[in-house]
Amino acid sequence: MDINNVLQKFLDLEKKNIIITGEDGKLLYESETMDFPTDVVLEKIAKVPEDFEEQEFYDKEHGIYLSVRKRVIEEGGERFNCFRITDVSEYTMLIHEVSSYSKRVSNMFKFQTSIMKKLSMSYDNFLPGLADYCGAEEVMMLIKRDGKVTKSVYHKEIVRYNDLPAEEYENFFSVKRRGEIDGFYCILNTTVQECECAVLVRNFRQNGEINPLDVTVHNVIILFIENSILRDKVVYESEHDKLTGLYNKSKYIALKNITFGKPETIAIYNFDVNNLKHINDNYGHEYGDALIVKAAKSIAAVASDKVFGFRMGGDEYVMVAVNVTQEEAEDIRTRWRAALDRLNDEERDLFCSMACGLSFGTGNYDYDELYKKADGLMYENKKLLKSQNITSHIN
Repeated sequence: MDINNVLQKFLDLEKKNIIITGEDGKLLYESETMDFPTDVVLEKIAKVPEDFEEQEFYDKEHGIYLSVRKRVIEEGGERFNCFRITDVSEYTMLIHEVSSYSKRVSNMFKFQTSIMKKLSMSYDNFLPGLADYCGAEEVMMLIKRDGKVTKSVYHKEIVRYNDLPAEEYENFFSVKRRGEIDGFYCILNTTVQECECAVLVRNFRQNGEINPLDVTVHNVIILFIENSILRDKVVYESEHDKLTGLYNKSKYIALKNITFGKPETIAIYNFDVNNLKHINDNYGHEYGDALIVKAAKSIAAVASDKVFGFRMGGDEYVMVAVNVTQEEAEDIRTRWRAALDRLNDEERDLFCSMACGLSFGTGNYDYDELYKKADGLMYENKKLLKSQNITSHIN
């Protein structure tokens, strides 16, 4: 091997993209072949400290990254600056892509971690984490089930939600993923656990590090919503009577210990369905169950955020109203009776008769004493109805 030939080939390769300047920066030499405008390179060099050995520059006009290596050679008492310029665009872009990818992975991991920590919470608890990940000004989630839409909105560190008629938000569910509506950008529109779900964001960051349409984001949100809906179903089933949909006795005990001992005023209603045993014995439990359901519907008709209805077992029911006046407590009983009358008019084949006792307490009341009073008044009412021959029956 002739090393001189190798050396000559190397020197031939080095003949292009070489610039030499004097100490004053004046151009003294440039290669016959220059892949980049010499004036652009000189302009970039002039803007950095003189003692650099290697520097990278970005030329926006040509869209390239340049690596400039500098060597100072002294000859004849003078100093000469020798520059070799290399196009490192592909390498630099690769580094940027790797860096951007790393940031995306890091952001995604943080998002996933924040969501997984809240996996046992209600389905709208992922909204702050999604807003943070996307840098979004506002995040909205809509879940449609049973003819209603639950709307949850995260804005300025607050989550607000309310139930609305489904038709008011029908247009939001028609927007496909990546679509826009009313300033919101849809990142999810799917069905989870038989519920239609839509998630939308407003004014989110758009850069290489954030992609709310990433399939991982999509799957994490679906997992969270699915888990939360399943959790809600489990909680619902643990707190509600399966036949009637009213709260069950376990929920009653929980609220009695936590809620019913604290309000300023309270009204307790004890109910009993008249003649249920006769219906069961003579017509079968199918009719008996229908009677139980009708009774429960009359209570559910007056239930609210202040009025709680419970099936305690069999044909026994309790209703508790908190923070109401005595006049309001009487009005609730009047509205319950009207609801029962309406149900009997609508379903004439099966007449439901219920006895009701109401006790009212205010201030430093004794809950258990009020309950006993309501129970006693209910039995008095039951005797009265029997004396008037008002009992449940099949027409």
